[in-house]
Amino acid sequence: MPLQQRIKVLIADDMVELRSNVRRMLSSAENILVVAECEDGEDALKKVVEFAPHIILMDINMPKIDGLKATEMLAKDHPEIQVVIMSVQSEQEYFRRAMKAGAKDFLTKPFSSSDLIETITNVFNKWVKDRPDFQLTEHNAQVLTFFSTKGGVGKTTLAANLAVGLAQKGKKTLLIDVSLQFGDVAITLNLKPSRSIFNVVDKEEQVTAANIEKNLTQHPSGLDLLLAPLEPAYAEAIKPAHIKSILELMIPAYQYIIIDTAPKIAEIELALLDHTDILFLLATLEISSLKNTKMCLKTFNDIKFDTSKIKLVLNKDIPNVGIGPADIEAGLAIPMFAVVPMDSGTAQKALNTGEPFVVKFPESSLAQSIEEIMKKILPAEEMAKKPLPKKSAFFKIKDLLTGSVS
Repeated sequence: MPLQQRIKVLIADDMVELRSNVRRMLSSAENILVVAECEDGEDALKKVVEFAPHIILMDINMPKIDGLKATEMLAKDHPEIQVVIMSVQSEQEYFRRAMKAGAKDFLTKPFSSSDLIETITNVFNKWVKDRPDFQLTEHNAQVLTFFSTKGGVGKTTLAANLAVGLAQKGKKTLLIDVSLQFGDVAITLNLKPSRSIFNVVDKEEQVTAANIEKNLTQHPSGLDLLLAPLEPAYAEAIKPAHIKSILELMIPAYQYIIIDTAPKIAEIELALLDHTDILFLLATLEISSLKNTKMCLKTFNDIKFDTSKIKLVLNKDIPNVGIGPADIEAGLAIPMFAVVPMDSGTAQKALNTGEPFVVKFPESSLAQSIEEIMKKILPAEEMAKKPLPKKSAFFKIKDLLTGSVS
């Protein structure tokens, strides 16, 4: 079933509280999706390229480049993007200046939810009406699913580090822990969860984007997370239909969605596969892992999963143990996508401090292997970007274990 197509909105205002209030107002509108926020006109001009919004809600008074100047530049370089000016100034002169700059409407602060939604809808519908050939399209996230046939192969660690790495590159990324009974994403990233995927579906007749958003956990890297239930007993409440709805609602809101799965193929995993663009299938050099991986490949073929989406990743590679990547490729009849070396010391130190190795040990062989994976899924110009600064200090693992983190 096709995704519900929605009007993509970018909020540009230097007041955090205003942006939060606008996002809250729009959460009730199922036909509107907030794709990004920014606090100045310069950042707004950058984010329109990255997120391709249909409409920008633009404040006038912002640092670096003010709203009117940014609107003029958008009208020249991106005429397909419609701007609605927001201002506390209600005088006719401000309205005139906004229209001259290229804005399509003007909202005087404070405004109501109904006025905001009506203005966005009217501006967009008017624009679409004059373009009968226009097809409303969404920026769909690439869904990257990590799967293994047994635990202990490092699946969660690689999923978490790839997700953080993408977030550091400035990509809007969501990591979902669908190992519902014993998910380890939270402890891997040293987060003390207070909400989870269970809260999205508990006592809710229908999964909504607003309810998903309020149950996300934010990581200091900028990564969003939808964590596994806090207790194994809650896992039974999450059904395949819930997973399907969550993905369909979140795919238009992100650039990448990383999914960490349980080592099984059941109804929920099948629902995930329906939306997966790349399936990272992890194996190690253990004979049992290779045997199970071969059986897994046969199962994927039997259920008619598009095997071209499967990318084989050898984790914990050790040289000179009698079997190597070339042997595995030959035995499994599938090319090797990536090889991650064994470096248990680096991995354990990163885990014990609650800091991903792509952050704590960026020069390590483990971090470089994640970098190599990103090179294969990101455009070259995106790989050239420096990691973004961390938003805040990382927690210490002892705080998590003692419960002292608030």
